[in-house]
Order: sequence, then structure tokens, then C-alpha cells
Amino acid sequence: MIDLPKRSVTRFFVPLIDVLILLFCMFLLLPFVSRTDEGAAEANTDPVDSAKLKQLLEEARDKLKLREEEIRQLMDERAKIADRASVWVLEIDGSETEAGRGRLYFISQEGPKPERREIKDQASAGLFIARAKQKSGSKRPYFLILHPRTKSRFPDEPQLKMYSAWFQSEEHSFDNPWASKAE
Repeated sequence: MIDLPKRSVTRFFVPLIDVLILLFCMFLLLPFVSRTDEGAAEANTDPVDSAKLKQLLEEARDKLKLREEEIRQLMDERAKIADRASVWVLEIDGSETEAGRGRLYFISQEGPKPERREIKDQASAGLFIARAKQKSGSKRPYFLILHPRTKSRFPDEPQLKMYSAWFQSEEHSFDNPWASKAE
């Protein structure tokens, strides 16, 4: 059985030494931190420095107001983009089964329960795009293609090029959680 060590003097002195070192460092820094009353009075009576400081302060306030206005405009624009776009999510199957292997599919909400439907070729991709445009109405469809959320060797490079070619005339992007940030 492992025995606990006996109490020693070092268990008491090590924290004490740390505190003493900290206090000594504070003592060394006191001349830099504390100001005499004469130095403080001189700083307040200098009109040139105070005028420059006021001018700098006003410039900083003006810049802050401009930045706040830019933030408001960007937030309004962001809200408008959400009103103008309709996002359609497609997924790439990363499983090693015959039904998977990097195939592109979407979840259809038509019918009594959601159903997984595959996009097999350019023609079925065209039908999907046409249906998305019809259902989006006045909004612009945007296609987000999700890579598998688990590590997989699918989709391979030819599959990605093929999917990109199917949606080349439409706004689309690939979301790959495993891609490096530099890409």
C-alpha cells in the first residue's frame, strides 16, 4: 500500500516564499506607479496636452460612431440576404455500403414522412434545381452540399468535380468539416 508523505516544513514554506516574492516585486514597482502631488498638478495645468487629448478623444468618438453605423448596416444587410435566399441542403453519404459510397442525396419533405432521395445524374440534379426554384418563389435558391460528418474516404475527387459540374450554373458551396482552415 502507498503511504502518504509525512508533513514537512516545505509544504508550509513554498507558498510563503511565493507570497514574499510577490510582495517584494510590488515594493520594487511602487516608484513607477505612485505619483507625487507636484507631478499631478503639472499634468493638469499643461493646456497643450489637454487640448491634444480632447481632440484625440473627439476623433476616437467619431470613429466609434462610424463603426457602430457600419455594424448596423451590415446587420441590416445580413437580414435582407436571409429574406432573399432559400437554402437547400444536400448531403453526401460517406458510408462504405453499396447504397452509400459518396452518393448525393436530399431529404424530401413530400409525403407523410421525410424520405431520403438520391440525385443520380445531371438530369435528376436538373429536376431538383427546377423544383427548388419553383418552391423558392421570389427567393434565390442556394445549394449547400454537406460532406459526411464522420471521417470517410468518400466523396472522392471525381465525385466532387461531378457534383460541382451539376450545380455549376447555380449558387452552391461545399461544407467539409474535415478540410483544413487554409483551404
